[in-house]
Amino acid sequence: MGFRTGIEPIDEQIPEGIPPGYVVLIEGYLGVGKTFFASTIAATAARAGAPVLFFAIDALADEVLEDLKRRGAPTDSITVVDGFAAPSERYAKLKPPSRHRLETPDAYALMNKLAEFAPEFRGGVVVVDSLNEVLIRSPGSVLDLFRAFKIFAKYTESVVVATAHTDVEEVYGVITAASHLADVIIQVEVDPNLEEMGLYVRRMRVARAKRLRISHDWVHFEVADGRVVEIDVKTMLKMLSRQLKEMGIEVRQRQ
Repeated sequence: MGFRTGIEPIDEQIPEGIPPGYVVLIEGYLGVGKTFFASTIAATAARAGAPVLFFAIDALADEVLEDLKRRGAPTDSITVVDGFAAPSERYAKLKPPSRHRLETPDAYALMNKLAEFAPEFRGGVVVVDSLNEVLIRSPGSVLDLFRAFKIFAKYTESVVVATAHTDVEEVYGVITAASHLADVIIQVEVDPNLEEMGLYVRRMRVARAKRLRISHDWVHFEVADGRVVEIDVKTMLKMLSRQLKEMGIEVRQRQ
């Protein structure tokens, strides 16, 4: 049995779980919930007793740790690496001391820091949130970075999860070049058809899962009470149409 993410739509699409040794890429535009997914996966692993290594690149390390604690994750099984770069030494001194820190959030610093944990880390989850600054600083190293993820995941029997904001043009290009090295790709977005109607409804799908049978179907969702909840869009639209008719507003279906 593989690793369960704690995100119901993903666990339903991958019922056998994500096998140890896999690299998972969560991609999508800014603000659609990628960090929430990554943090949920980390908290689920920690609650199950697995070690968690979290590279905090888009947020302060103490904020990440507090978020995981709110999700019920035991902090003794979590190591947060501070990758939130300070703009100057003066600002660096404002931050609390950190045992594990990336001096610069680039690909080789990330790979070197990850390798430091390899001798002791087994059967856990690594989260990198996100790859954006890393790839902008070192775009030519994306293939080396994903190969490092695969080697680490395979030989520590762990799962490596990375997020990427693909609305950034520079990031989208380099991620596309390395996406074949990801074993699982989870796409998250705002449904473009519903967005045209003025409705902000998110959807996700498992676009790729190496050697696993998946449906590739889009699942609409919302986050409620700290959980990802599936939305029945057809029922929602029928209710909306009925309410508009009751208000005297005629709804015409697009041809």
